[in-house]
Amino acid sequence: MINNNFNKLQQQLCELKLEERRVCSDISRLVKKNQTIDFYQAQQLNKMRTGIKSKIKTVEAKIMPNIIA
Repeated sequence: MINNNFNKLQQQLCELKLEERRVCSDISRLVKKNQTIDFYQAQQLNKMRTGIKSKIKTVEAKIMPNIIA
């Protein structure tokens, strides 16, 4: 049961990291192309990036005690 939970957390962490990479590459792509975006779109990308980072920290905090123990 504990191992199953740990595996789910690891999978969730991997999915979040992939999502973070996608958002960061979207931002990088926009910057490299010097493409203009509206304020709302920039705000949404920033919210996604910060939201994903906080979710990653939460999942990592749940995983770390299992690794230490």
